[in-house]
Amino acid sequence: MHERRSHPEDTSACRAVVVAAPAKVNLHLEVLRARADGYHEIETILQTVSLCDEVRVELRDRGAGGPPRISLSVEPFGAAPESPLNLVWRAAELFCRTCGLGGDLGLKLTKRIPTEAGLGGGSSDAAAVLVACNRLYGTGLSLERLEELGAELGSDVPFFIRGGTQVARGRGTDLQALPAITKGKFLIVKPDIALRTSDVYAGLNMGLTLRSPKVNIRTVEALIARFPTGSWFGANRLEDVVLPTQPALQRLVQSLRENATVALMCGSGSAVFAVYGDERRRELARQEAVQPGWYAWDVDPWPGGARVRDDTDRE
Repeated sequence: MHERRSHPEDTSACRAVVVAAPAKVNLHLEVLRARADGYHEIETILQTVSLCDEVRVELRDRGAGGPPRISLSVEPFGAAPESPLNLVWRAAELFCRTCGLGGDLGLKLTKRIPTEAGLGGGSSDAAAVLVACNRLYGTGLSLERLEELGAELGSDVPFFIRGGTQVARGRGTDLQALPAITKGKFLIVKPDIALRTSDVYAGLNMGLTLRSPKVNIRTVEALIARFPTGSWFGANRLEDVVLPTQPALQRLVQSLRENATVALMCGSGSAVFAVYGDERRRELARQEAVQPGWYAWDVDPWPGGARVRDDTDRE
């Protein structure tokens, strides 16, 4: 059944929407077991940060139903596919198919989040397209429904609909909001190392992945209240696979941990993040850690998920 709904507050459609698509870091990541569907059962604490891609979606013609006509351009050229292989294209197709909509959609993706880094850029971009299409077509789908659509595209996509600070369980789509982390100076470092998520998970020894206790929400809430001061319990199980085979990455993590509240690999890597209580410590860490050919970003906690920055040319 196709979904057709009017937005409860604004039934007019706007012709172009620009959405900021934030990156994420994993403040904790445990892999519990392999699932029959090919995914892994995980428990992770996700945090959006202010390193953002930008997605512009233009509705050139609303059409009369049927498959939408989609075009996609990516900047810088070559940073991501300009074809249906790109998750943003698939997100637009899924939204239109679900809602029984057609038309002519022009997508422009400006990439700032590096790929093969564990920062969730592709998933965030897809969430941004769902948010943009919901605005453009005036369909008024709820956040819960957008998250359901996101789960059809990838495990991280639902998180980026609301973003902020959340626990994700199951294959990553079962979400529970935590008190927002609003403080801390985050440093992200991306070495010149490419890692494929599927390869990292394939390298897990599942017999060794049941050691850490499940996340205790009350304990986490108390730690967040003091964040980034005090201790942090989080760990990333995927470091067990990656760090022994990547000496440079292992040295980077160890170096950052010397003065950071928390320093972990981002998801399946190869980016690493660290959190500091003040700007001076972050800057010193950046100077000591970053090597030629590596990239680094100073970022802050991002208070939500995909966020509309601009909509124009209202009908």
